[in-house]
Amino acid sequence: MSFVSNSEERKKKWMTFMETNRMFFGSGNDENENEMNENKSCLIVVDVQNDFLSPTGALSVPNSEEIIEDVNALVDVFSERNELVIFTQDWHCPEHSSFASAEKNKKPFDEVVKCYKKNEGGEVKVVQTLWPDHCVQGTKGAEFHERIRVPTSAKVIRKGFRKRVDSYSAFLENDKETETGLSEFIRGVNKGLELSSLTSSSKSDDNAAKSPKITHCVIVGVAFDYCVRFTAEDAFELFDRVVVLEDVTRAVNLGDSVKEARKAMEQKGVHVVKISDGDNNI
Repeated sequence: MSFVSNSEERKKKWMTFMETNRMFFGSGNDENENEMNENKSCLIVVDVQNDFLSPTGALSVPNSEEIIEDVNALVDVFSERNELVIFTQDWHCPEHSSFASAEKNKKPFDEVVKCYKKNEGGEVKVVQTLWPDHCVQGTKGAEFHERIRVPTSAKVIRKGFRKRVDSYSAFLENDKETETGLSEFIRGVNKGLELSSLTSSSKSDDNAAKSPKITHCVIVGVAFDYCVRFTAEDAFELFDRVVVLEDVTRAVNLGDSVKEARKAMEQKGVHVVKISDGDNNI
Protein backbone atom coordinates (compact mmCIF):
# COMPACT_ATOMS: atom_id res chain seq x y z
CA MET A 1 0.00 0.00 0.00
CA SER A 2 1.49 3.34 -1.02
CA PHE A 3 0.96 6.34 1.22
CA VAL A 4 -0.42 9.50 -0.40
CA SER A 5 -0.75 13.10 0.70
CA ASN A 6 -4.40 13.63 -0.26
CA SER A 7 -6.50 13.03 2.83
CA GLU A 8 -9.47 11.50 1.00
CA GLU A 9 -7.26 9.14 -0.96
CA ARG A 10 -5.43 8.22 2.22
CA LYS A 11 -8.72 7.46 3.93
CA LYS A 12 -9.81 5.29 1.00
CA LYS A 13 -6.56 3.34 1.24
CA TRP A 14 -7.21 2.56 4.91
CA MET A 15 -10.82 1.62 4.20
CA THR A 16 -9.58 -0.79 1.54
CA PHE A 17 -7.07 -2.25 4.00
CA MET A 18 -9.79 -2.78 6.60
CA GLU A 19 -12.08 -4.42 4.05
CA THR A 20 -9.26 -6.69 2.87
CA ASN A 21 -8.74 -7.71 6.50
CA ARG A 22 -12.40 -7.62 7.55
CA MET A 23 -12.02 -10.73 9.68
CA PHE A 24 -9.68 -8.81 11.95
CA PHE A 25 -11.77 -5.66 12.17
CA GLY A 26 -14.89 -7.39 13.41
CA SER A 27 -16.81 -7.12 10.15
CA GLY A 28 -16.72 -10.78 9.24
CA ASN A 29 -17.40 -14.16 10.84
CA ASP A 30 -14.51 -16.51 11.61
CA GLU A 31 -16.52 -19.60 10.72
CA ASN A 32 -18.37 -18.28 7.68
CA GLU A 33 -16.91 -15.18 6.07
CA ASN A 34 -20.15 -14.57 4.17
CA GLU A 35 -22.07 -14.23 7.43
CA MET A 36 -21.70 -10.92 9.21
CA ASN A 37 -21.42 -10.67 12.98
CA GLU A 38 -21.81 -7.75 15.35
CA ASN A 39 -18.39 -7.72 16.97
CA LYS A 40 -16.74 -4.33 16.93
CA SER A 41 -13.26 -2.87 16.85
CA CYS A 42 -11.72 0.20 18.44
CA LEU A 43 -8.81 2.48 17.61
CA ILE A 44 -6.33 3.57 20.29
CA VAL A 45 -4.20 6.58 19.35
CA VAL A 46 -1.26 6.79 21.72
CA ASP A 47 0.26 10.08 22.92
CA VAL A 48 0.14 12.21 19.74
CA GLN A 49 1.23 15.28 21.72
CA ASN A 50 3.43 18.25 20.97
CA ASP A 51 6.35 17.13 23.12
CA PHE A 52 6.55 13.91 21.10
CA LEU A 53 5.46 14.93 17.60
CA SER A 54 6.96 18.39 17.22
CA PRO A 55 10.65 18.59 16.18
CA THR A 56 11.13 21.10 19.01
CA GLY A 57 9.27 18.94 21.55
CA ALA A 58 10.92 18.14 24.85
CA LEU A 59 11.00 14.44 23.94
CA SER A 60 10.71 14.61 20.16
CA VAL A 61 10.35 11.15 18.60
CA PRO A 62 12.30 11.03 15.31
CA ASN A 63 10.12 11.51 12.21
CA SER A 64 6.95 11.33 14.27
CA GLU A 65 5.22 14.15 12.39
CA GLU A 66 5.09 11.79 9.40
CA ILE A 67 2.27 9.77 10.98
CA ILE A 68 -0.16 12.65 11.53
CA GLU A 69 -2.16 12.38 8.31
CA ASP A 70 -2.50 8.62 8.61
CA VAL A 71 -3.66 8.99 12.21
CA ASN A 72 -6.30 11.47 11.03
CA ALA A 73 -7.39 9.18 8.20
CA LEU A 74 -7.80 6.22 10.54
CA VAL A 75 -9.73 8.33 13.05
CA ASP A 76 -12.07 9.35 10.22
CA VAL A 77 -12.54 5.74 9.08
CA PHE A 78 -13.29 4.43 12.57
CA SER A 79 -15.61 7.35 13.31
CA GLU A 80 -17.56 6.79 10.09
CA ARG A 81 -17.92 3.12 11.05
CA ASN A 82 -19.30 4.22 14.45
CA GLU A 83 -16.38 2.46 16.10
CA LEU A 84 -14.85 3.66 19.36
CA VAL A 85 -11.84 5.99 19.07
CA ILE A 86 -9.60 6.45 22.12
CA PHE A 87 -6.79 8.97 22.56
CA THR A 88 -4.22 8.60 25.33
CA GLN A 89 -2.44 11.62 26.76
CA ASP A 90 0.65 11.69 28.95
CA TRP A 91 -0.23 14.06 31.78
CA HIS A 92 2.74 14.33 34.13
CA CYS A 93 2.91 16.51 37.20
CA PRO A 94 6.01 18.69 37.69
CA GLU A 95 8.99 16.81 39.17
CA HIS A 96 7.52 13.48 38.09
CA SER A 97 9.57 10.48 39.21
CA SER A 98 10.18 9.42 35.60
CA PHE A 99 12.06 12.66 34.88
CA ALA A 100 15.85 12.61 35.00
CA SER A 101 15.64 15.99 36.71
CA ALA A 102 13.99 14.30 39.70
CA GLU A 103 17.01 12.02 40.29
CA LYS A 104 20.39 13.06 41.60
CA ASN A 105 23.36 12.61 39.27
CA LYS A 106 21.19 11.21 36.48
CA LYS A 107 20.66 12.38 32.94
CA PRO A 108 17.93 11.72 30.35
CA PHE A 109 17.81 8.14 29.04
CA ASP A 110 19.66 6.69 32.03
CA GLU A 111 17.92 3.69 33.60
CA VAL A 112 17.07 3.04 37.24
CA VAL A 113 15.21 0.25 39.01
CA LYS A 114 11.93 1.23 40.65
CA CYS A 115 10.37 -0.97 43.35
CA TYR A 116 6.61 -0.84 43.74
CA LYS A 117 4.72 -2.45 46.61
CA LYS A 118 1.85 -4.71 45.59
CA ASN A 119 -1.58 -4.32 47.16
CA GLU A 120 -1.57 -7.95 48.24
CA GLY A 121 1.97 -7.86 49.57
CA GLY A 122 5.41 -8.17 48.03
CA GLU A 123 6.82 -5.87 45.40
CA VAL A 124 7.56 -5.66 41.71
CA LYS A 125 10.81 -4.30 40.30
CA VAL A 126 10.62 -2.36 37.05
CA VAL A 127 13.42 -0.88 34.96
CA GLN A 128 12.54 2.78 34.44
CA THR A 129 14.07 4.87 31.68
CA LEU A 130 14.53 8.44 32.88
CA TRP A 131 13.16 11.03 30.48
CA PRO A 132 13.56 14.73 29.86
CA ASP A 133 10.75 16.71 31.51
CA HIS A 134 7.84 16.34 29.09
CA CYS A 135 4.05 16.49 28.78
CA VAL A 136 3.70 18.42 32.01
CA GLN A 137 0.09 19.11 32.92
CA GLY A 138 -1.24 22.35 31.48
CA THR A 139 1.72 23.04 29.22
CA LYS A 140 1.77 23.40 25.44
CA GLY A 141 3.90 20.28 25.20
CA ALA A 142 1.15 18.17 26.79
CA GLU A 143 -1.48 19.26 24.26
CA PHE A 144 -2.36 17.17 21.24
CA HIS A 145 -0.49 18.26 18.13
CA GLU A 146 -2.40 21.04 16.37
CA ARG A 147 -2.75 19.00 13.18
CA ILE A 148 -4.29 16.02 14.96
CA ARG A 149 -8.07 15.88 14.74
CA VAL A 150 -9.66 14.70 17.98
CA PRO A 151 -13.41 14.21 17.42
CA THR A 152 -15.79 15.18 20.20
CA SER A 153 -16.96 11.57 20.31
CA ALA A 154 -13.46 10.28 21.17
CA LYS A 155 -12.58 9.08 24.66
CA VAL A 156 -9.46 10.74 26.10
CA ILE A 157 -7.52 8.81 28.75
CA ARG A 158 -4.85 10.70 30.71
CA LYS A 159 -2.04 8.65 32.20
CA GLY A 160 1.16 9.16 34.16
CA PHE A 161 -0.32 11.83 36.42
CA ARG A 162 0.61 10.03 39.67
CA LYS A 163 3.95 11.47 40.75
CA ARG A 164 5.57 8.25 41.98
CA VAL A 165 4.80 5.93 39.09
CA ASP A 166 5.10 6.25 35.30
CA SER A 167 2.50 4.93 32.89
CA TYR A 168 3.50 3.63 29.47
CA SER A 169 0.42 1.48 28.92
CA ALA A 170 -3.00 2.96 28.28
CA PHE A 171 -4.38 0.34 30.67
CA LEU A 172 -1.92 -0.15 33.54
CA GLU A 173 0.69 2.04 35.15
CA ASN A 174 4.25 0.76 35.44
CA ASP A 175 3.62 -0.83 38.83
CA LYS A 176 1.60 -3.38 36.77
CA GLU A 177 -1.33 -2.95 39.15
CA THR A 178 -2.79 0.58 39.11
CA GLU A 179 -5.39 0.99 36.36
CA THR A 180 -5.70 4.14 34.27
CA GLY A 181 -9.47 3.78 33.94
CA LEU A 182 -9.50 2.60 30.32
CA SER A 183 -10.20 -1.05 31.15
CA GLU A 184 -13.20 -0.07 33.25
CA PHE A 185 -14.44 2.20 30.46
CA ILE A 186 -14.20 -0.57 27.82
CA ARG A 187 -16.02 -3.02 30.08
CA GLY A 188 -18.76 -0.43 30.58
CA VAL A 189 -19.11 0.14 26.84
CA ASN A 190 -19.34 -3.60 26.24
CA LYS A 191 -21.97 -3.99 28.92
CA GLY A 192 -23.98 -1.16 27.35
CA LEU A 193 -23.72 -2.77 23.91
CA GLU A 194 -24.86 -6.08 25.34
CA LEU A 195 -27.84 -4.58 27.14
CA SER A 196 -28.81 -2.58 24.04
CA SER A 197 -28.70 -5.72 21.89
CA LEU A 198 -30.77 -7.75 24.33
CA THR A 199 -33.36 -4.99 24.66
CA SER A 200 -33.78 -4.72 20.90
CA SER A 201 -34.07 -8.51 20.40
CA SER A 202 -37.51 -10.05 20.17
CA LYS A 203 -38.32 -12.23 23.16
CA SER A 204 -40.08 -14.66 20.86
CA ASP A 205 -37.13 -15.00 18.55
CA ASP A 206 -35.49 -18.38 19.08
CA ASN A 207 -32.33 -17.04 17.46
CA ALA A 208 -31.79 -13.92 19.54
CA ALA A 209 -29.06 -11.65 18.22
CA LYS A 210 -25.60 -12.20 19.59
CA SER A 211 -24.62 -9.42 21.95
CA PRO A 212 -22.05 -7.21 20.20
CA LYS A 213 -18.80 -6.43 21.95
CA ILE A 214 -15.59 -4.61 21.18
CA THR A 215 -13.34 -7.60 20.60
CA HIS A 216 -10.72 -6.14 18.22
CA CYS A 217 -8.21 -3.37 18.91
CA VAL A 218 -6.00 -1.34 16.56
CA ILE A 219 -3.14 0.73 17.99
CA VAL A 220 -1.14 3.61 16.46
CA GLY A 221 0.90 6.53 17.79
CA VAL A 222 4.13 7.00 19.73
CA ALA A 223 6.35 5.59 20.77
CA PHE A 224 6.42 2.14 19.16
CA ASP A 225 9.02 0.81 21.58
CA TYR A 226 7.45 2.14 24.79
CA CYS A 227 3.85 3.33 25.18
CA VAL A 228 2.56 1.60 22.04
CA ARG A 229 4.28 -1.64 23.01
CA PHE A 230 2.96 -1.81 26.56
CA THR A 231 -0.52 -0.70 25.53
CA ALA A 232 -0.62 -3.54 23.00
CA GLU A 233 0.61 -6.13 25.49
CA ASP A 234 -1.99 -5.15 28.09
CA ALA A 235 -4.79 -4.95 25.53
CA PHE A 236 -5.15 -8.74 25.54
CA GLU A 237 -6.85 -8.53 28.92
CA LEU A 238 -9.84 -7.05 27.07
CA PHE A 239 -9.64 -7.91 23.38
CA ASP A 240 -9.46 -11.11 21.34
CA ARG A 241 -7.23 -9.60 18.66
CA VAL A 242 -4.75 -6.74 18.82
CA VAL A 243 -2.89 -5.15 15.92
CA VAL A 244 -0.22 -2.45 15.85
CA LEU A 245 0.00 -0.62 12.53
CA GLU A 246 3.75 -0.02 12.58
CA ASP A 247 3.62 2.41 9.65
CA VAL A 248 1.52 4.72 11.84
CA THR A 249 3.96 4.65 14.75
CA ARG A 250 7.45 5.97 15.34
CA ALA A 251 10.06 4.83 17.85
CA VAL A 252 12.41 6.48 20.34
CA ASN A 253 14.91 3.75 19.36
CA LEU A 254 17.18 3.47 22.38
CA GLY A 255 19.67 0.62 21.95
CA ASP A 256 17.72 -2.50 20.97
CA SER A 257 14.37 -1.09 22.12
CA VAL A 258 12.64 -1.50 18.75
CA LYS A 259 13.79 -5.08 18.30
CA GLU A 260 12.86 -5.94 21.87
CA ALA A 261 9.44 -4.32 21.54
CA ARG A 262 8.58 -6.16 18.35
CA LYS A 263 9.68 -9.49 19.82
CA ALA A 264 7.74 -8.94 23.05
CA MET A 265 4.56 -7.97 21.23
CA GLU A 266 4.70 -10.85 18.78
CA GLN A 267 5.33 -13.33 21.61
CA LYS A 268 2.23 -11.97 23.31
CA GLY A 269 0.21 -12.50 20.13
CA VAL A 270 0.04 -8.92 18.87
CA HIS A 271 -0.14 -8.58 15.08
CA VAL A 272 2.62 -6.08 14.23
CA VAL A 273 1.79 -5.07 10.66
CA LYS A 274 4.02 -3.03 8.38
CA ILE A 275 2.02 -2.57 5.21
CA SER A 276 4.58 -0.31 3.52
CA ASP A 277 6.61 -3.51 3.14
CA GLY A 278 3.71 -5.19 1.35
CA ASP A 279 2.17 -6.82 4.44
CA ASN A 280 -1.39 -6.07 3.33
CA ASN A 281 -3.05 -9.07 4.95
CA ILE A 282 -3.18 -9.87 8.64
